Amino acid sequence: MIPSIKISEFLNQYQHKLKLAFTSRQVGLEREIMLSRQVGDSFDAADYFNVIRTSSIVLVGHQESRYIQKLNPQEQNNLFRTLFRGPVCILICSQGNSLPEAMVQLCEARDIAVLQSALSDSELLDNTRYLLSRALAESTTEHGVYLEVYSLGVFITGKAAVGKSELALALISRGHRLISDDITLFSRITPDVVEGSSPQLLTDFMEVRGLGVVNVRAMFGANALKRNMPLSLIINMVALDKQNSGEFDRLGNQQNTRAILGLQFPEITLPVAPGRNLAVLVEAAARNHLLRINGYNAADDLIARQNQAIAHSNETSNGPSED
Repeated sequence: MIPSIKISEFLNQYQHKLKLAFTSRQVGLEREIMLSRQVGDSFDAADYFNVIRTSSIVLVGHQESRYIQKLNPQEQNNLFRTLFRGPVCILICSQGNSLPEAMVQLCEARDIAVLQSALSDSELLDNTRYLLSRALAESTTEHGVYLEVYSLGVFITGKAAVGKSELALALISRGHRLISDDITLFSRITPDVVEGSSPQLLTDFMEVRGLGVVNVRAMFGANALKRNMPLSLIINMVALDKQNSGEFDRLGNQQNTRAILGLQFPEITLPVAPGRNLAVLVEAAARNHLLRINGYNAADDLIARQNQAIAHSNETSNGPSED
């Protein structure tokens, strides 16, 4: 399903941020802004006036306005009728630019609203694309707790009652920040970035077994919370028992991954057992992941050191060769 947003919702959320006002009558508000309407095709949801590859939101900047004004009425009419063949559903003029009244009326007749922005050309395009990249991002929800740990987005997942919220509470008390508890909303905001956030209804709250619902903002202050964060690392909590005790990686040179919204992210399976300081282990996992990002792998370093020691031992035991 192609992500979309109704114009009425778009204006309700972003009209103030984009400094928009209606030039035309308020028509076509139920129409939808989307990235693409054809299989195998793609285009920006917002772009400058382009009759060849038309966007849902067409921006009329200084150059576009000057060009349209120079055309005679018949040429303007032909230009706009060509534009209407695409998926355009709203036109926005940047600061100091406008459309001829006849073209505004032509848009109204096609249920296409025309608005005026107080932003400059580049500001209008950049801000509109930025806002729409989140509004139209492919998204999914995952069960787990999402935190910022040492500047990394760390998603803690596992079966119910394994202790995810208790671990998150321990990490928050150590200075890390909560993004979402129980349900995390992930959105693919760029081709290579998945961002996690909290559903609005659950923001600030955690459910901890034995304590019930707690308000993290009230208990720890606003600094204990973060609105969103790109995903970097997944921690999968698994209860340790006799059956699975031999399944865990002892050396740490096996990099497991998990797919979210089509992208692969490193996943660490963390055994849960009485007496283990899980908060310290998650902090260590985050620090180790930062080292890996910077090109250092402790397991590879240890293996190289062992190989060097074996080679040195072999040279010593063989001794100098005799002629």
